[in-house]
Amino acid sequence: MLDTLQAHANECVGMAANMIGVKKNIIVVNVGFMNVVMFNPVITKKTKPFETEEGCLSLTGVRKTTRYEEITVEYQDMNFVKHTQSFTGWTAQIIQHETDHLYGIII
Repeated sequence: MLDTLQAHANECVGMAANMIGVKKNIIVVNVGFMNVVMFNPVITKKTKPFETEEGCLSLTGVRKTTRYEEITVEYQDMNFVKHTQSFTGWTAQIIQHETDHLYGIII
């Protein structure tokens, strides 16, 4: 997944495993300076909802959606060490988008 995200860095900032045919609960997200892999991500807290428009590699055009400015995510890293981490802004939005994919939700 890291290779695939890197290969599509010009048009893609995140990816869910099921987007490329892998039936695993994994996302990879660009957090600005690096790509982070999250195994079994669960958003445990979300605050400050806002309306936005997003595009997706799975669709053409953009669609309106509600996201949250601040989220907390529990996940496991590449070594299966559990983490709880808070994210804000653009990174939080990407994580929400990719986590939705894991549940079959497409904007």
